[in-house]
Amino acid sequence: MKKVALFVAVAGVVSLAACTKCKVCTKENSPEVRICEKDYDSSTEYGFAVDIAEGNGYTCKESF
Repeated sequence: MKKVALFVAVAGVVSLAACTKCKVCTKENSPEVRICEKDYDSSTEYGFAVDIAEGNGYTCKESF
């Protein structure tokens, strides 16, 4: 549970920045999370962050 809370907190900070390629992740009874590729050092790290969110029950979709 602590890992999920930390992830949500970090993702919340990340979501404050303007994004070009982002995914918006939602989960019932949880805050919306925005994950943007520009906030990571590589596309692999970005993909891993999305995978973690989805692994924690979030549904992630492209944001335009």
